[in-house]
Amino acid sequence: MSQSVLRIQISEIFKISEISALIISMKASNRNLEVEELKKAIWSDDWETAIASSERLAEIGGDDVVDFLIGLLDSEDSMVRDMASLALRKLADNRAIEPLLKSIFKPENSNRNGTMVYALQTLDCKDILVDLFKILFWYNFEPCNLAYIILNEQIFEFTRDDLFEIKRMWIECSQNPEKYPGFQSERMKLMIQDAYEGYIAYLDADDE
Repeated sequence: MSQSVLRIQISEIFKISEISALIISMKASNRNLEVEELKKAIWSDDWETAIASSERLAEIGGDDVVDFLIGLLDSEDSMVRDMASLALRKLADNRAIEPLLKSIFKPENSNRNGTMVYALQTLDCKDILVDLFKILFWYNFEPCNLAYIILNEQIFEFTRDDLFEIKRMWIECSQNPEKYPGFQSERMKLMIQDAYEGYIAYLDADDE
């Protein structure tokens, strides 16, 4: 092969490489522009536009999208929180666990936190057993039922201290049912009791 032919081939390789880099750069630029537009649209007064924007953000994904959606959990607007929660559920990024719990347990969100509990279902909840029992014990049917499902679907890591805390909460709720919605309904109480007995059995087994 002559040197001139080799130089032409090398030149063509560099051209292909440059074109590929340009295409990648253009795609990244277009992606970032779309994300910024979607972030604005999520605040639309039109519900269909807002929910479509959150769904598209979940499809695109990326650290910037996850961070943005997590930030929305602090919104005072429950619909915005719900849209963010549904998108985070789809993304299944475990970085959302703590922010979701923080928003779930805010007193002002106590009657509108079911969708945030629903988002936890696709995340790895192995380290938040006590938090799930708080949701199970403290809230109304929707978050309570969702916490029960997670407790039955996932495998958890916990200590004896965790179990003692769960036992303490059970005693507190049982003795003061008027403070805890789940303990005011026979159906919900049976569900709560089933979850409680399933885990507290580990504590009883250790004591034998």
